[in-house]
Amino acid sequence: MLKYRLLARTATAALMFFTAAAAALADIYTPTSESLSDPEIGPALNEQAAALGTQNAITVMPDKNDYAFAKPANLALPFHLRAEVSKDKWRIKDSFIVIGIAPIDSGGQIGSCCGALNEFEPANFATEVDHGPTKKIDMDGWWTVAVGDNSLGTRARNACRNLRKELAQQGLSHDEIFSQDRQTTLPTPFRYVARVGHKNDNHDIIEAGAASREWKQSQETWYNISVTCLHEATRGVAGDPTSVPTGSGDIAMGFQVSQAALAITPDKYEAVCPAKLHLNPTIEATGQGLVHYRFVNELGHHSQEFQVNFTKSDVKFLDHVITIDDKGEPADLGFKAPAAQGGGLGLVASNDPNLKQGYFQLEILSPHKKVSNIADYSVKCVAETVGQVAAKPDLADLIVEDVQSAPNLLSKVFVKVTNIGTGPSTPTNLRATSLKDGQSIVRGTLVPAVEPGTSQVVLAQLGTTISSAQQIAIQVDSPNRIKESDEGNNGFQYK
Repeated sequence: MLKYRLLARTATAALMFFTAAAAALADIYTPTSESLSDPEIGPALNEQAAALGTQNAITVMPDKNDYAFAKPANLALPFHLRAEVSKDKWRIKDSFIVIGIAPIDSGGQIGSCCGALNEFEPANFATEVDHGPTKKIDMDGWWTVAVGDNSLGTRARNACRNLRKELAQQGLSHDEIFSQDRQTTLPTPFRYVARVGHKNDNHDIIEAGAASREWKQSQETWYNISVTCLHEATRGVAGDPTSVPTGSGDIAMGFQVSQAALAITPDKYEAVCPAKLHLNPTIEATGQGLVHYRFVNELGHHSQEFQVNFTKSDVKFLDHVITIDDKGEPADLGFKAPAAQGGGLGLVASNDPNLKQGYFQLEILSPHKKVSNIADYSVKCVAETVGQVAAKPDLADLIVEDVQSAPNLLSKVFVKVTNIGTGPSTPTNLRATSLKDGQSIVRGTLVPAVEPGTSQVVLAQLGTTISSAQQIAIQVDSPNRIKESDEGNNGFQYK
């Protein structure tokens, strides 16, 4: 009997030891609310990328009596996100941008700051942030969602109906309300939700009970989603120019020039004359057709007409050479009249008789009228001197600093172009070359002028989806139209 009691006591002690050891291990591998800082959400820091990629509008369609339903659309809203673990053994494993309060269960209370996470409700519209296990998050992220026959679409429709009621209370008739498009907003609260766990996945597998995962959520930040309540095309109010019936809401635009830009290389010339300047138009058109264009200078004098043929939606990078003689007069491209000093852009006649200042614009004549930016230049004719060393000019140096995917746009990327040179650049172009199934697909995008030490973010077409391309290469200033201090650093291998 004594032996049995000793064995029982030994077994009980062993059980208590292993239970305590397991509890100690659980403490080691189980995060608490102190393991992760309070997540933060706010406006995106990269304002250019945010402006290019933001899709924040819902359109509501009317019927004969009321606003009926939201037109299918994709929303993409940018936010800046922050969170950080307290020790090296923890990692932020997952995080989401959500609408409203996340269903976090802490001590039986839903919506508390931290604890186990129940499943997101459909009304939360949770969008996972792509970052992978990390110790710190300090990044811009996108909340994306499809709008249609869901609660967001219903909220937008109801916002239009509420607006209709308010306008009716102000004395507007039903026909007057629906005679034009109306604008309203959906104030919407967003939160950032993140999960912390052990850096080793084998210690991060339990969610129910004494979980090895700890969820926290940020304070809310509000965003006004824009809602357009469309008018009814069959309704009209006499004397109201906004109520002209338009038939279908979709208008076939046909062959159009969507972009027209002009750069001059070099834009500042100081050497022996005559000077040869390159006028570099960039023309982007939709579809198939012939574009007629010409150049105009600061005095309104025109060049001869040119044309370029488009066989599909594309961007054309063109080059025309114009000679400025030692009298400051253009001698090519059909400019007949002499170009006097002074003119637009505040270009003041110089006291230096050897200095000529002016500008050119690209003028699209057909399929419709369109003019480009103003590209100014200066030419200073100097006498050739033996042994004279010219001063080194300040030159631009464009690089592709970063490339990021665009939300809901599978065939486009954001490209950050930075000027690391000492001089400003003129407008130029960016070329994206994708390799798919052994075939090269080339697309071009306009890049605005970039001041030294600054950046521009542009949305570049790829011509294929990112996932289906074997390789993606981005090249700024291709074909070359800007004189740079380093012509060999314009490329970026994205994939």
